[in-house]
Amino acid sequence: MPNEKAQTLTVAEAFAETSKALQQFNIERIRVDGLSRGNACDEEKFRMLTEQEFMREFVFHSRPCIIVGALCDWPALQRWRDDRYLFDLDEKLPMVYEKERTSKGNGEINENDSFHEDEEIVTESDAEDSKNGTSNNEAESQGTLGPRRVTVALTPNGRADAVTYVTYNAVKNESQVHDKLEGKSDFVVTEKLFMSAAELRVTLPELYRLLRANPLVPPLKSQFVDLRRPQRSIAYAQMQNNCLAEEYQHLHADIDTALDRFGTRVFGGKREAANIWLGTPASVSSMHQDWVENLYAVVRGVKEFILVPPWEGVFVPKPELPAAAFTLKAAANCKEGEEEYIFSDSPTRDGTSVPWMDVELTPAAVDDPLHIKEELRDKLHPLIAYVQPGEVLYLPALWLHRVAQHADSEDSRVIEEASTEEIAKVSRHDQKHSAPLPLIAAVNYWYDMSFTNPAVVMLREFGLLL
Repeated sequence: MPNEKAQTLTVAEAFAETSKALQQFNIERIRVDGLSRGNACDEEKFRMLTEQEFMREFVFHSRPCIIVGALCDWPALQRWRDDRYLFDLDEKLPMVYEKERTSKGNGEINENDSFHEDEEIVTESDAEDSKNGTSNNEAESQGTLGPRRVTVALTPNGRADAVTYVTYNAVKNESQVHDKLEGKSDFVVTEKLFMSAAELRVTLPELYRLLRANPLVPPLKSQFVDLRRPQRSIAYAQMQNNCLAEEYQHLHADIDTALDRFGTRVFGGKREAANIWLGTPASVSSMHQDWVENLYAVVRGVKEFILVPPWEGVFVPKPELPAAAFTLKAAANCKEGEEEYIFSDSPTRDGTSVPWMDVELTPAAVDDPLHIKEELRDKLHPLIAYVQPGEVLYLPALWLHRVAQHADSEDSRVIEEASTEEIAKVSRHDQKHSAPLPLIAAVNYWYDMSFTNPAVVMLREFGLLL
């Protein structure tokens, strides 16, 4: 006879039971036939699934998992350990013509196509011809000739695109802005805003220098920023605009395409975007959700994902907040190539508002519900996933996630060894011997969410598509 209790469960109770079951089993590590490689130990520890089994058990059930051994054929696993290579500190990359940046489409990556159509690669002889006026008009029309540049996000608190309490000196109206510039203000304001990062186009060595200057950990009370005081920047290369194809074409040869082809098959279509993430432990991504299927591949460092299933997302506060951004000004008395950036003393608004999730969950909340706000304590059942180098997180569409990051054991060991006085002396005289960055490097692929996926259909039927 069917269980009578099961017959009387409400929809909310049924979802809660599912969440508790996911908590009990946590995030499973698996292997996928044809994708995962690895040693005999991995073969014994983790289940091997076919692609069809992966789709049935995880995609159709909207269930996250970690795929091990999926990046064994990526040269990036070794090459990206070398900061000098990854950030072109020896300036070996050829110069490029960079046009004014425009929004592009998918920017397909091919194994034999290392560069984007917006850029022309320039050899030394080409550059010399350009100086002599012998370059063709087509090349000259490409734009400015120079080293490759990428986009970096800068914030004072390591949190881009996040609910932030911003304190600043305000004036009553625009006619008094000149008084503010002279140090006068009418009153101090603390506002709850949706804050975006300031963005800079920098060379790869400049990106390295900015990351090197980051603090070792996120600031305390990072949800609060006081712009009345000078704020140093925290850098994170975290553009979500298909930046692997748009800005990092020189790294395509380091990335095997098998994972992307796997995603195309199991999600039923080509990817929407491929992004690269280069950051340090100082940066945290606030709780949010994406309407895409996500394969998140960690190359270096450890990513810490706190996950909340979409059927619990309806309980998370999502206020409509004024949108604003941090803006920058260069610090005075800086040498060329050693610029420091400080933040303007007030947020820059764009006149819009953004609905954003207003909840902060930490690993402590996963271990003990007492660390969750009382009004959410019985409603949220967060999970945690630590994704190690060489592993891929399958993050189903609509799952809420907060992402922190940590240096992995290999970088931590080398950094600790390099902190001795003897090596520190060497590093001051020879940058080649300096300690590596506590870098977290990852690549992720986004695929369109299928509205015929059984899990998505269920969420839509119950009005849970946020």
